[in-house]
Parts: sequence; structure tokens; C-alpha cells
Amino acid sequence: MEEQPIFALLARRYKTSLITKNIMKLKIATWNINSINIRINDLIDFIGQHNPDVICLQELKCETSKFPYELLSHLPYNLYINGQKSYNGVAILSKIPADEVKTDFPGNLLPDQARFIEICFNSFMGFTRVISLYAPNGGGEVGSDKFHIKLKFYDQFTNYINNLVSYDEKLFIGADYNIAPFDIDVYDPDNLQDTTCFTIVEKARMRKILNSGFVDNFRIIHPEKKEFSWWDYRAGAFEQNKGMRIDSILSSSNALPFLKDCFIDYQTRTRSKPSDHAPVIAMYE
Repeated sequence: MEEQPIFALLARRYKTSLITKNIMKLKIATWNINSINIRINDLIDFIGQHNPDVICLQELKCETSKFPYELLSHLPYNLYINGQKSYNGVAILSKIPADEVKTDFPGNLLPDQARFIEICFNSFMGFTRVISLYAPNGGGEVGSDKFHIKLKFYDQFTNYINNLVSYDEKLFIGADYNIAPFDIDVYDPDNLQDTTCFTIVEKARMRKILNSGFVDNFRIIHPEKKEFSWWDYRAGAFEQNKGMRIDSILSSSNALPFLKDCFIDYQTRTRSKPSDHAPVIAMYE
């Protein structure tokens, strides 16, 4: 896993600290962009439309050094990148400069895969920690080695965040979890019961997180709404709305009083040659 270049960590730090000094709101977005270099214009347009304060990105599919820093240089973000050639890759774009950056967590079974980045800063809510996570898919076959590695990855990640949630701080995880936790989160729960991302053991991993001090921001705002964040490129899945809600923003329960809205940006998924995922946006004040 590559180290971040210094300029990635310190880009426009002074400029953005002035912009965010007195912000009493926070808008966080998460998006599996499925190649930052292919969809950089989609990201710029998304920022122009929604203006998030923090953006968690997954599946950059580029090395840290190949991230398109210059194409975002006109925007008021500090760029924190954990890249990998051709696969994986995560980032956090933040208007608020980070006081600390991590690109791994204790016990990570896949340290050579760029799936995790974490930053800390002070917001109007107090000490705030944000994680961008790209969880393993688990391969196409339930029970395969990749599938079991996914489960073990979740066990170690859950141990890590359970330790963090015990602190008096606000924690937000923007991620492609590659798990749809409940029947309402897939288009056909009966036929998908034994498929990757919706098996009983995978859902149990996600529910363990939700039962240990974390809340699914979208489901809090929309308890009965059946919406999705991912659709296969094949067979007209998006047009037929045959999707799964595998992308979400989880927060520590102590951030819940600040949550005002959370929604999925379907419009971005309708663009020409889009990512197969739609962004999720949450607002706090």
C-alpha cells in the first residue's frame, strides 16, 4: 500500500481552514466512483451541484501519484488519497484540514489493498472522525476463499470501529459496504438470498455493526423507503430498478441529534457512462 505524497496531505490547508472556520453545518457524501480518472468530470459536476464539505470516494482505480490533483486544484478541498494501481483505492476530500490521517487499521487482513482511509478534524459537533471504506466484494461464489476473507475483514474492521465508538467523538463511515443489510435494501430478496452481498452471514456482519452503537443515516430518515445505490451495468438493471443498497453513511449514535437529511443521488447514475453506484449524501446541523 502506497504512502501518500506530502502535497496530497497538505494541499491548500491554509486556504480551506479559513473557509471552514465558522461552519455550523456539515454535509458528507460517499460515492463509489468506479475510476476517478474516467469520471473526474462527473465528480466536478457532482461537487458543483451538491457542494459537500466532505466526500468519501471508493474504487479510485489509480495509484496515489496518478490521482488527478491538478483537475481539482480550483476546488476548496484538502485531498487525502490511498491509491492502488488499477484496483481498489479510496479517498477523502475535505474542506476542513485533517489533524490526523490513517491508511490502515489494526488487524487488517488485506493491508496491500487500498480499501481504507481515515481523517480526524474538529467540526461544530466537536472532535470528528471520518472513514472512507471499500469493503471486499467476496467474489462471485458464496463460500469461496474470497468470501471467507470478506467475513474476516469485517470482523477485524468491526473490532476497530467498536473501539473508536467508545470514545467521546463523532464517527462517520462513508462506504461501499458490499452488503445489503435488510430485505428492503434489494429489489428481489427471495431470489437473492444466496447471492454475494445478501447472504445471511454477510447481513449478520452488517447488523453487528448497527447493533454496536452505529446508525444507518439513510434508514433513519427513510425507514420504509426502498431505494438502491448500485445497479449492474448489464441487462438494463438500472432502467428496471433492479438494484441493491450497498453504499451508505453510518455514524456513531451520538451524531444522530445532528442528522437532518440523507438521500441517494439517482441523477448522477443517469449520466453518460456513469459509475454503477450512486452517491449518498447526509446533512448535519
